[in-house]
Amino acid sequence: MRIAITGHTNGIGRALASVLKSRDHEILGLSKREGHNIRSFAKIANLIEPCDVFINNAQASYAQTELLYEVWNKWRSKDNKHIWCISTIMTQHPVDPPIQGQEEIAINHYRTQKIAMEEAVNQLRAKKGSPRITIIRPGGVATLPGQTPGDFLCDPDEWAQLIVDTMALADARGMKFSDLSLGKSKVQVGI
Repeated sequence: MRIAITGHTNGIGRALASVLKSRDHEILGLSKREGHNIRSFAKIANLIEPCDVFINNAQASYAQTELLYEVWNKWRSKDNKHIWCISTIMTQHPVDPPIQGQEEIAINHYRTQKIAMEEAVNQLRAKKGSPRITIIRPGGVATLPGQTPGDFLCDPDEWAQLIVDTMALADARGMKFSDLSLGKSKVQVGI
């Protein structure tokens, strides 16, 4: 399977690309580090069009949402295509970051941009002939410099492995996820 992924050189994108490549999928990585500007919507969508899966991971303001629309229009009426939109668990609840100033503003902007993308997904799912779209909401994942896995942060490679395993298991059983939230939480619940 040919899989396009934005932001494949760092964090969650790197981890997903690594897991998928280890399973013999062909990865088309689209990263600004390699000269791909996701704000060049038409150009990037043209590169994604021949792929089977698009992992909409990279975030640059509202560019993730704009690129979603561009790819969706190319894949309209192609129900054999699948888009994974990487969001955040923060979209589910208001957040009050324990920091102030520019970092707090950045977190609030990030959350708002991800909410906009999720609303775009809901609108696109309502249209006939839509490719399948799954919203994937990571909980705490150690993706920023200086972060390490621990009580509240998952290892990105372990997280990616669980996402890919879960999606593959569901597909093998003829089931589909529309939304998947996975990550560590502050509340530990035993089974």
